Amino acid sequence: MQFKSPGRRYALGAVAAGLVLSVLTLCPDFCPKYFTSPVAPTGSANAADGSNAANIFVAYPPDNGKVPASSSFFIGAIAPGAGLTINGQEARVSRAGFFAHVISLQPGANRFTLQLLDRASSAQGAGRPVGVTQTMTVNRDQPHPQVSGSELKVLPDSVSPAVDRGVLPGELVEFSVRATPDATVNMQLGGHVVSFYPSIALKQQVQQRKTAAKRRAAVKARTSRKSTARGATKNSQPVARIASAPSSSSQTTQMTQANDSVNVGLDAAYGQVYQRLPAARSDRYVGFIKVGPLDQFEQAAPVFTVEKDGHTATATSPYTVSVVKQPFLVQTTHDATIVRVGPGAGRITPLVKGVRLLADGWHGDEMRILYSANKHVYISKSGLSTGRIGWQPSTPGSSGPLPASTVRTINTRKDGYGDALLLPLSQRLPYQVEQSVKPNKVTLKIYGATQDTDWVSPADTDADEISKRANLEMVDGISFRQVQDGVFEVTAQIKGDRQWGYKVDYEGTTLRLRVKQAPRLAADGSLTGLKICVDPGHGGTENGSIGCNGLKEKQLNLQMALKFKTALERAGAQVIMTRTTDEETVSLDERVNIAARSDVDLLISVHNNALPDGRDPWKEHGTSTYWYQPQSTELARALKDSVISAVDFPDIGCRFQNLALCRPTAMPAVLVEVGFMIHPEEFAQMLDPRVQERVAEGLLKGVHKYLARR
Repeated sequence: MQFKSPGRRYALGAVAAGLVLSVLTLCPDFCPKYFTSPVAPTGSANAADGSNAANIFVAYPPDNGKVPASSSFFIGAIAPGAGLTINGQEARVSRAGFFAHVISLQPGANRFTLQLLDRASSAQGAGRPVGVTQTMTVNRDQPHPQVSGSELKVLPDSVSPAVDRGVLPGELVEFSVRATPDATVNMQLGGHVVSFYPSIALKQQVQQRKTAAKRRAAVKARTSRKSTARGATKNSQPVARIASAPSSSSQTTQMTQANDSVNVGLDAAYGQVYQRLPAARSDRYVGFIKVGPLDQFEQAAPVFTVEKDGHTATATSPYTVSVVKQPFLVQTTHDATIVRVGPGAGRITPLVKGVRLLADGWHGDEMRILYSANKHVYISKSGLSTGRIGWQPSTPGSSGPLPASTVRTINTRKDGYGDALLLPLSQRLPYQVEQSVKPNKVTLKIYGATQDTDWVSPADTDADEISKRANLEMVDGISFRQVQDGVFEVTAQIKGDRQWGYKVDYEGTTLRLRVKQAPRLAADGSLTGLKICVDPGHGGTENGSIGCNGLKEKQLNLQMALKFKTALERAGAQVIMTRTTDEETVSLDERVNIAARSDVDLLISVHNNALPDGRDPWKEHGTSTYWYQPQSTELARALKDSVISAVDFPDIGCRFQNLALCRPTAMPAVLVEVGFMIHPEEFAQMLDPRVQERVAEGLLKGVHKYLARR
């Protein structure tokens, strides 16, 4: 689930929703957080206590703040035993005085009146108002106004894609723009003129076909009833009927209906589907262009023309398109270079510094990299160099030796980390690792490599060294094959049905795949010999989400993590902490690096959850864990089950999610969301040091449970 939360905002992009959620913002690492930033009080204890019966503390939303969704919720605290109404509706309040109340929002300013009651209403009677009312304003974003049908215009700032493009001949490039409704719109680019299609027509066509289908069905039903009536009159015996195959015309109709259900505004986030934008707007037009083989335009700006009632208007796009005449060479400039499958899309194996690559286009600030004939990836320009200072898209780079090499040998070696597969290459080529637990294997794909392999052997040549190190501990077998031209694949079969981690890097131009050995554990059942990195989520300037009484998530995370550290050390484990105080600000990358540099066996990040606007805190809450690498799934399940047994919160799953603290490959890594900061009853329990101790013991039992099956 991994929602997060009323707390600090991380901006990557917006995912707007219609019915439930209008905008979700994700951090660049897909680390879960946050939507808006309520100001929390400096104190973390009872923001509303019995000494001030008229006090109403609202942790979220902030007064006069902006909320992107069609609904949100108030969370906060009042004196235990008191009641609260919000715009005349009584809020649900926990015994500790924490409340959560869902509100609906209209576009623009929404005003709310909060009234304290002397007690919560019950069967014995309603509570009576006490003290003065408190008023708050919550602003909901308003959609951009639609272009009027009476004004002839094109909106250049509505052009999509809103980035400069570098493309190859033969590519299809789609554009959209907002302009006067019910007009004729076209785009001119590099000598091409393309007619644009009004997106509202999609919706109209779908509705027309649905209406026509209903009419046909009604006619068919009437005809069938008449035929049945005539048959019953002629023959009272039942008649066996053989169903005939649908006619070609009916098949065509079914396919057309399915294919015309285009909803360009549909999106999904956090496991739910949302209407991000209207399915079709009368002022939006869509079209595409195919770059011709002779096109040679450079930094050409599309020109849009709108025509209606004999009048025309034009506008030039602020973004350009260039045809890449020839691919060019680039190379990575730092380790852990992020590689994505599409512009701003999901990640695959990062690359180390010095990997040579072939680029054949760009999408804004991301270069399009050609891994193989049928595989492109995208890498930020900031992580690449062409060897030329101040290079521009029109002159991106020069040619040279292609990123290519033969693979003549695969050597093996054991080191302090585990088993290593060594592949000597003539240069640093791009690679991708795929891990599987069932079957248990790690597969390394090398792009630009060609198989000429005739030797798989230990890297050492000394006979004594070979005798000492010949038997690999984790790798049970090695296979290799040429998948396609320029793609060489090596697979390490792993013993048993568990993996403890892997690393991939270069030693000079020798590509190394290293498989971690299992930790040497004590025979007495203790955790002696195990090294664990415990990460208290957030810290320093990163507050995380906000609890009902204003407590910051970073504080609760640290309290739980320190108790977990004590429990682990009591059991014999060596513990590495990413932070030990609330003042420390540790970046996501540094947290991962701390674990990697320490060669830990497990990485466990301790968090507490919250919801985005548009959800109900009373309905969605509980304990969950998150994993990214397949090797971490078993640990994630064990931790979740053990924490739930300890605190009895609802089970909301063990889930895959692309989070920075789950992505490491060098060890199993899991992020634990113990409970919800914004669920009044769950939050009240987590404030109790005794419950925090149970959480720590539950996490410890989860580790024991994971290790019990070796």
